[in-house]
Amino acid sequence: MFYSTGYDSAPVSIALADFNSDNRLDIVVANSRTNNMWVLFGIDNGTFGRQRTYSTGSESLPYFVAVADFNHDNQLDIAMTYFRNDKVVIFFGHGNGDFELVRTYFVGTGSHPYGFAIADFNNDKQLEIVVTLWGNGYVAILTEYYAADFAKQIMYFMGYAPQSYSLAAGDFNRDNRSDIVIANSGINTIEIRIGLGNSTFDTQIMYSISTGLFPRYVNTADIDNDNNLDIVTVNSGSDSVSVNLGYGNGSFKVSTMYSTGAGSNPCSVVFGDLNNDNRLDLIIANEGTDNIAVLVGYNYSTFHKQKAYKAIGNLGPREAVVGDFNNDSYPDVAVVFYTTNNIGIFLGDGNGSFNVFLNYSTTIGSTPYSLVVDDINKDGRLDVIVANYGTDNVGIFLGYGNGNFAGMMTFPTGIGSRPYSVAVADFNDDGRLDIVVINIGTNNIGFLYGYGNGSFATILIYQTGDNYFPTAVRIGDFNNDNRIDIAVVNTNANNIGILLGYGNGNFTKQVIYSTRHGTRPYWVAFGDFNNDYEIDMVTANHHDNSISIFLGQGNGSFGDVKTYPTGDGSMPMYVNVGDFNNDHKLDIIVVNYGTNQIVVHFGLGDGTFLWGDLYSTDIGSQPNTLAIGDFNKDGRLDIVVSNPGSDTIGLFLGYDSKPFANVKLGPTGDGSQPHSVAIGDFNNDDILDIAVANYGNSNVGIFLGLGNAFFDNMLIYSTGVDSGPYFVAVEDLNNDNHSDIVVANFKTDNIAILLGYGNATFAPAATYSTGDRSHPCAVTIADFDNDNILDIAIANSGTSTVLLLYGNGNGTFGNEESYQLGYDYRPYSIAVTDLNQDGFMDIVIACYGTDNVEILLKMC
Repeated sequence: MFYSTGYDSAPVSIALADFNSDNRLDIVVANSRTNNMWVLFGIDNGTFGRQRTYSTGSESLPYFVAVADFNHDNQLDIAMTYFRNDKVVIFFGHGNGDFELVRTYFVGTGSHPYGFAIADFNNDKQLEIVVTLWGNGYVAILTEYYAADFAKQIMYFMGYAPQSYSLAAGDFNRDNRSDIVIANSGINTIEIRIGLGNSTFDTQIMYSISTGLFPRYVNTADIDNDNNLDIVTVNSGSDSVSVNLGYGNGSFKVSTMYSTGAGSNPCSVVFGDLNNDNRLDLIIANEGTDNIAVLVGYNYSTFHKQKAYKAIGNLGPREAVVGDFNNDSYPDVAVVFYTTNNIGIFLGDGNGSFNVFLNYSTTIGSTPYSLVVDDINKDGRLDVIVANYGTDNVGIFLGYGNGNFAGMMTFPTGIGSRPYSVAVADFNDDGRLDIVVINIGTNNIGFLYGYGNGSFATILIYQTGDNYFPTAVRIGDFNNDNRIDIAVVNTNANNIGILLGYGNGNFTKQVIYSTRHGTRPYWVAFGDFNNDYEIDMVTANHHDNSISIFLGQGNGSFGDVKTYPTGDGSMPMYVNVGDFNNDHKLDIIVVNYGTNQIVVHFGLGDGTFLWGDLYSTDIGSQPNTLAIGDFNKDGRLDIVVSNPGSDTIGLFLGYDSKPFANVKLGPTGDGSQPHSVAIGDFNNDDILDIAVANYGNSNVGIFLGLGNAFFDNMLIYSTGVDSGPYFVAVEDLNNDNHSDIVVANFKTDNIAILLGYGNATFAPAATYSTGDRSHPCAVTIADFDNDNILDIAIANSGTSTVLLLYGNGNGTFGNEESYQLGYDYRPYSIAVTDLNQDGFMDIVIACYGTDNVEILLKMC
């Protein structure tokens, strides 16, 4: 059965609730092309009768609609985004099916609010709205509100071009705080934001869904019955859905993909137990093949091959929701068909199949884009709420309880609002369901506050930001105040917006969380890398040739990212963990697709790693995944690699151990001719750095350590024009707890001293002459006169002398002593130690010219 939302209405979002308090579900639809909200009221026989249309304003392009009680009057309201007008609006419901547009929130020119979510993000018992701003890459949180008016918009920049189309809210780490997951279609990731319970969110956690998948929609449920929320993503680019099973601590397993059929172009997913086996099934709206697809849950977190259900014609299914529309205790499915401007009802038979299809028009041109189901009018029957993209309204179909619905009622979302997504909740704690809708045409969120009878107040608008293009909205209690808050995906703005509800239908301004342009992580693995009994995370970052380590905090959040390079052009595609050297510390193994190699990063047990050997998988093998096991029962882990490029699998058997791995190269510059290196901590981060004397380029190069045997690019400090530094030594020469550098300049017959500031920068070099044509080629630093001040000994190969410079304790040097070694001794190396245990440092010199070692004993 179909209900028209109007000619060319292009309904894009739908929500269900009981808007007129008759215990029957009604429907609200955002009609994006006709710039209205369409409400259809349910009647006794499962059909829909009366309908209302509410204008959302010229060119508003309402895009998303949702229902909640925003003003705590026990009447359902409707929130909606106006994509084109950059607004979020709220229609207050009066409990009788009528709505009044009470609030309009401008979210910024060009923000294009798209989707949103409603939840109580700061635990103040008020609903907030989080809006995705498609236009500028932000997510906006409408928070700190009063009387359903947003006083503050908090923006979160999500990075460049993530195209965040959808988000969902849930408690991913079981801390009783609402978290958010965002589908970033532009960078092929899902992003987790852990809520802190005060309407703010912790550092983002990114999970790759693979290149080209275009994740378009995300939803959450407990798929595997372990009491932990899982994530399901609809991938329109690859005709698939991905399932990420949750660990209950804010982290998730690697995704499993399920096909939705070639050319299906899936655009939304909902959950329900269609065959009463206590396992959730997936229902997907396939826009490309004009059908809905059902993945029946089987043996936890796995699914049978999909069965496709198709109605007659090219319907363009856009979104599907689950509900029991005929009260037979079997889940049914409601679908919006945006091409033919109607909703379809598939009545389930309880065994995972459907035997009846009903069609309800959303009116010509309505283009329904989204829908939800709920008992809007409190008659005990599910209603359907639709966001009619084409007609700028929310449409409501009130259910009769027998699978049939009354004709669509519409509630305008504003001219040109283009409602795109809709949700339902009681935003004002009045016991009546309200609707929130995202309008991509007007870049805003619209609220329709319900009267409890299937009717709603005029839409109340909240802006998401200019050109934000919000594409999805979700609701939840993000701050544990028992009030509904809203999360919105602002696709153009590359962010998430959080709107915290006050529980009276008002919201704070949106708080924005950035979802930065990602590194395109392809895979993720988990383990305890620092032995604190908390789960940590590692990702393989295909785009920037690295792996990223996130140490877990134990509350579902993770600390700052630490990145380890995997090599130029390595393009890592897969990562896993295991103890490969049997030291009871987890190691990380990475598959480098670009260089046809695997590499083990050996863990030190403190969250840091050392880069091990590279092992070739053969030229052109293009390795992409691996598995770990002990294949020969020798107590050592072995590795098997899949090589699609060479049509092989490769087996690497664990064998013995060795103290060093392959060499790693750090460039010092063309023509640099590095002659000497020394170790020190030049930036006081307790990580060793490297100083190198570059003879050819007359400078000292500094490589700052990252703590994992990797180093930043070289910093350069001049030792003087054509100085020819030949040797470098490091010590604290002026007792300021900063590492200083001493360089022997072979060509200019002097030493240069660079006093460190402790931040990897140095004072200009001070030079001390070593004598005409002395050609110093080695230095050493020690306290030669036992005054607790460091001195310098220099080997001068040109004059065959050893020169001592005595320190003043402040980084300068005064008295000097010169010791002649003999004709043509040419000392090239120098060392110090107490050879005769008299408490004085002695000097040992390697003399190149005479092929001997010379010893200078300090007498007093």
